Amino acid sequence: MRALTHLETFVEVAGSGSFAEAARRLKLPRSTVTARIKALEENLGVALFRRTTRQVRLTQEGEAYLSGVEPAMKQLEEAGERLRSAGAPQGPVRLSVPVDLPLDRLANAIKDFNGLYPKVQIEVHISDRPVDLTGERFDFALRGNRAASENVVIRKIASSPLVAVAPPELATGKPFDALVREGRVLDPAGVLEDAGDTSAPAIFRTRNLQLVRALVLTGGVAAILPRSICADALEVGALAEISCPQSLPDLPLYLVLPSRKFIPKRVRLLMEHLAAVFA
Repeated sequence: MRALTHLETFVEVAGSGSFAEAARRLKLPRSTVTARIKALEENLGVALFRRTTRQVRLTQEGEAYLSGVEPAMKQLEEAGERLRSAGAPQGPVRLSVPVDLPLDRLANAIKDFNGLYPKVQIEVHISDRPVDLTGERFDFALRGNRAASENVVIRKIASSPLVAVAPPELATGKPFDALVREGRVLDPAGVLEDAGDTSAPAIFRTRNLQLVRALVLTGGVAAILPRSICADALEVGALAEISCPQSLPDLPLYLVLPSRKFIPKRVRLLMEHLAAVFA
């Protein structure tokens, strides 16, 4: 078991490029991580890492060792997961979701899933930055844009129609085209830009849908937003839909996986649950 823990620590340090980050992920003191790597290097008789004050990098020997160790560790992990998956799902699931995902719907989905599978621990990271699913140990991610990397598996699970919305007093005033010319239409989805309408002097630019929604609710501007993000405000009359002369596309939601290989039962169940909720 000691050899396995040393190998696990080695893979974690190599993946994170940091002793401190590896210690955080493994929930160990940094001194323990350092001691394990030192013991492994002494046993092998080679230096696995080149350490500086700013970074930790694999040596040539370390890279060669990692190429052999990592697949073996993955096979051991999958073998154990197959046995665990035969019973009730249990264990952690780490996922990354975008900032603009409707968090109330996500919260309800997690609550319902927890009621069905109480032994599954869900860790959610909310960020729009590109994430390294494998290196950062994410089981999957939800994204509004297709991932640029070719080393991931992408599956479209939902789409939300875009609508032009405004406060009621503005919606019954000037037509949409006039609002566009005055620069009073916020367009985080880039629809007007894609249509070549660049004549409007934009008063504000952001890709954050929640911020755009908040600005529209304060009054004075209209916006093109996914219906899913403003459905509640439309229902209570805080916002009104504006007739838009051009066709508005749907905003997709993708599920992104690091690999097509063996997916733990708990991960597969959560993916299907979220796909059903957001579909």
